[in-house]
Amino acid sequence: RFLNPERVSMPDIDIDFCYTRRDEVIRYVTERYGEDHVCQIITFGTMAARAAVRDVGRALGMPYAEVDTVAKLIPQELGITIAEARERKELKELSEENESVARLIEVAAAIEGMPRHASTHAAGVVITDRPLTDHLPLSVNGDTVVTQFDMDTVAKLGLLKFDFLALRYLTIISDAEKEIRKTHPDFDVSKIRLDDSQTFRLISEGRTDGVFQLESGGIRQMLMSLSPESLDDIIAAIALYRPGPMESIPRYIECRHDKSKISYAHPSLEKILGVTYGCIVYQEQVMQVFREVAGYSFGRADIVRRAMSKKKAAELEKEQETFISGAVERGLDRATAEQLFDDMRSFARYAFNKSHAAAYAVISYRTAYLSAHYPREYLSALLTSVLDNPGKIAEYIAECGKRGIKVLPPDINESDMNFTVSGDNIRYGLMAIKNVGRLYLESIIAERRGRPFDSFEDFIDRMKDRDNGKRQVEFLIKCGAFDSLGVYRSRLLASYELIIDRFSPKNHGSIAGQIDIFSLAAGGGEGVSMRGSYKYPEIPEFSAREKLALEKESAGMYFSGSILDDYSRHLSSLESDSVLDIIGGEDREGYPDKKRVKIAGVITARVNKNTRNGEGMAFVTIEDRMGTIEAVVFPKVLEKYTELLLQDSAVLIEGTVSRRDADEDTKVLLNTALPLMTNDEYIPPRAENKPAAASAHTAPAASAPVKGRKLYLKVSSLDSRLWRKAENLIAIFSGDMPVCVYSEEEKKYYNLTGLSADGGEFLCRELAELLGEGNVIMK
Repeated sequence: RFLNPERVSMPDIDIDFCYTRRDEVIRYVTERYGEDHVCQIITFGTMAARAAVRDVGRALGMPYAEVDTVAKLIPQELGITIAEARERKELKELSEENESVARLIEVAAAIEGMPRHASTHAAGVVITDRPLTDHLPLSVNGDTVVTQFDMDTVAKLGLLKFDFLALRYLTIISDAEKEIRKTHPDFDVSKIRLDDSQTFRLISEGRTDGVFQLESGGIRQMLMSLSPESLDDIIAAIALYRPGPMESIPRYIECRHDKSKISYAHPSLEKILGVTYGCIVYQEQVMQVFREVAGYSFGRADIVRRAMSKKKAAELEKEQETFISGAVERGLDRATAEQLFDDMRSFARYAFNKSHAAAYAVISYRTAYLSAHYPREYLSALLTSVLDNPGKIAEYIAECGKRGIKVLPPDINESDMNFTVSGDNIRYGLMAIKNVGRLYLESIIAERRGRPFDSFEDFIDRMKDRDNGKRQVEFLIKCGAFDSLGVYRSRLLASYELIIDRFSPKNHGSIAGQIDIFSLAAGGGEGVSMRGSYKYPEIPEFSAREKLALEKESAGMYFSGSILDDYSRHLSSLESDSVLDIIGGEDREGYPDKKRVKIAGVITARVNKNTRNGEGMAFVTIEDRMGTIEAVVFPKVLEKYTELLLQDSAVLIEGTVSRRDADEDTKVLLNTALPLMTNDEYIPPRAENKPAAASAHTAPAASAPVKGRKLYLKVSSLDSRLWRKAENLIAIFSGDMPVCVYSEEEKKYYNLTGLSADGGEFLCRELAELLGEGNVIMK
């Protein structure tokens, strides 16, 4: 992965690298210059507000529930302090009423911000031209030599600090290239065109599942409004979509589509901000403004930028007057200079540097290109990258389904270690099966290379010297890896242990002239092959539901279908939320706390508990096609639905999201539950009464238009692509103005709840261009 190499030089040390591993660099420097020239950097976990409260509460011996209540009253806001939280009404009242809480807050505030623990920086490495001990003290963290200073102190000493960022997408790109080269030997992702229309169309339409940095719902909406046409657009989108710069998104999009809206506080800013349509987007632009507007040197401009990004208020205050004076000398009026400094101060705390955004954008573009042109190869690489994450596997398999690509079940003769392309489909990788070791799987692949296995007995016989662990074979059977060999899973599970024992070297034909029950059953004598000779018990195959349960146990997902398949007709009529969308994750934001949701799924577990008052409550695990989530059922609700909320019941539940702490799993507080009807039971409503489809964050309710200032839209149907694009546009430019949509297909008005517009000129113009002038009215 040594792509686009850059040369990093320092006295006596030269390193060629770009996309490489931290450990490789450490090994390189150690081998060439000695281990006393390189080590990792220590990092200190500090007492944040909530953590300080919890730790102090534990030390004071306070009840967990009481401490938990106090901790949750501290808002989950970046950088919030206990002192700031104490000014909030609820926490202030609680501390005034309860002496123990007041004591808790007082002590927690005293230790807030102090180091809590030390650990090794995930990516930080320091390299020195002379032995490390000439510059700084060292320590040992486990088996790793680390600095005793944190990264900020290391930087202040003037030492060279590297951060090696681990990105699984570099491996995904590499794995996809290997698959592509099986049919296109000369393919090289570094040589693809950077102006590919198919790639930009995929991005502009929001079809970015599995695309690096562009996968979340919010950035998809932004990209659909932005309609990127160049790599520069993707660079800007990545830099803008984060706290701080995000405030500039509406203006950036407006100015990009209408250049007449671009304005500058001073003409000298045009050459700096012209590429970003008058918006400050990058840290480099902040530095350029300091240099061009106020006459700063390169070095001093970077010092100020760092002070801004590290929120060093005292250093900024010293620079404010210098900047303003320099700007006034160069023709800017004082008020404009003050406003410009304030804008940069609030912006630079979160700004990306362009070089970082550009490197990300190249990876984003390459993954989008592979997704657009080689979907099977790319999706197989994506699936391989999440072998140990069943939730992500289910998500990407769902994306395969949307594209008409089947993910074929594991097969003992067809599957590789990883997910691979198989004709027009993708074959499931053996490494994703639980309780089966890598070395065993490698030996299976090596053994079948000359000749595939023709029966289960053939497999056991040929693998008898390769650690044929019974548990490994059991899980291969359960996931269906031997289905193609023609014996029911039920019969294999009833017989595999006996067959393994009989083929074990210590039990069969290893003694000359020995005849065992296999040979006798075949009517042969010495030297007779035992393959295909075993008579399996005459028992029926497992039911569909039993096979699904085995697959879930052995691979974490279903291959033969879904438990919900029996309810597909009823499910198709429901407006439910995906568990995956609710929970969120690495590339998804998840639903916010207290959002109302509906989940259609099967209850896989129920745990009953008693409250302090002795009332019964329950924790119910519900599973849909994409994942599982826990629903909390309080006493009154449980009393009403206890007979429905049983294991294996298929239900539609409604409730609110509970997402209080970042370190806690997302839950749903259940309010109501209804049974799902099987395909035989379900009778669809008459067509004229069928409700229109709505997205996860809208809940249309048919009604006549209401009077007052409101945005009215006319669309062909709520299932149309134009409406989905309009809906995404409104979500980006949200505000307080209600939105009412008229569906021509149903001849009905729908007042949208959970979605409102800002009513600005730009939004109305964009909607009019999308839907037509006469279809957008504000009154």
